[in-house]
Amino acid sequence: MPFRYLPDVALADVAFEAESDSIDGLFETCALAVTDVMVDPKTLKGGTAKNFSLEAQDLDRLLYDFLTELIISKDVDSLLFREYSVKVDPGGRSLTAQARGDAIDRERHSLRNDVKAVTMHLFGVSQVGPRWKATVVLDI
Repeated sequence: MPFRYLPDVALADVAFEAESDSIDGLFETCALAVTDVMVDPKTLKGGTAKNFSLEAQDLDRLLYDFLTELIISKDVDSLLFREYSVKVDPGGRSLTAQARGDAIDRERHSLRNDVKAVTMHLFGVSQVGPRWKATVVLDI
């Protein structure tokens, strides 16, 4: 599994670390981890697509904003996603992404936690050798 949950970080939060060989892959893996916290992704079909285009001051903020957009899509548009294709620009200050998922259907989807926000607690993106790593804490 390209991400793992971090136990005992906080009582009302879920924390995870994600890794990938590329920055694009790291963003996709983090998005998959957020999805996994909210819903069993096997219950999503992927019939609805949504495009994202974001700019930020740095790579950390770009990931933070991207994950926040996924939570906003859940809260405002009632959309959950199971597939992600992310392209981060070489400077790490903008991205384009497409997410595929479904409108929330409580009869069909196995919902887990209502993620309210990405927190700044322990949040960060780093490159460790050839691999990229992120630590994320979600408020539930």
